[in-house]
Amino acid sequence: MRSLIVAGMLSGSLALVGCDDGAPGPRSRECRAFCAKLEICDDGTDRAGCEIACDAQVVRSELYLAARRRCAEQSSCNIWVGEVGPMGEDLCADGASCQLNDCTDDELARRERTREERSYCARVVSKLSACDTAALEPATLETHCMSIVSSLSSRYLDEMQDCSEEDCGQVASCLRELTDRYNTTLSLYPPGYDGPS
Repeated sequence: MRSLIVAGMLSGSLALVGCDDGAPGPRSRECRAFCAKLEICDDGTDRAGCEIACDAQVVRSELYLAARRRCAEQSSCNIWVGEVGPMGEDLCADGASCQLNDCTDDELARRERTREERSYCARVVSKLSACDTAALEPATLETHCMSIVSSLSSRYLDEMQDCSEEDCGQVASCLRELTDRYNTTLSLYPPGYDGPS
């Protein structure tokens, strides 16, 4: 009996440390599938570079990568391939309407938000709107948060939440530093708003 308990504890411990069985994780699988489709569509694709860059991308969630891959696979190459560079990078300008991005955003928008996602948005919206009651309506913040929460990695969401817990005078600068560090325009603030002046 004791040996069974010890064996159970050991197998539980191994599961916790995440033994590497050589199989790619969900993020890697989505990246490989997307880059394979890109290579079919564009023979100038650096497939290995695309997979590495995609796998290393820390802002986007696995849900986002899966939606992007599905959109790429369901659309003909000529609809979206010019919107993506040879290493899978997004070539669309901020605010531009691009087929692949629009499809990905639409697919994620149709997904019902989880209780955790709704709770996350409620927490950060409460703080952000309290810090700038003159310029930001809670409904606008809520809509924006709900539109991006599924597409962002838990790591990036956690760091944005840490910023939202700063004193009001520090929230905006913390979020700006975070977007700079991650080289992204995605923020808890809606596009066009950079924090209280």
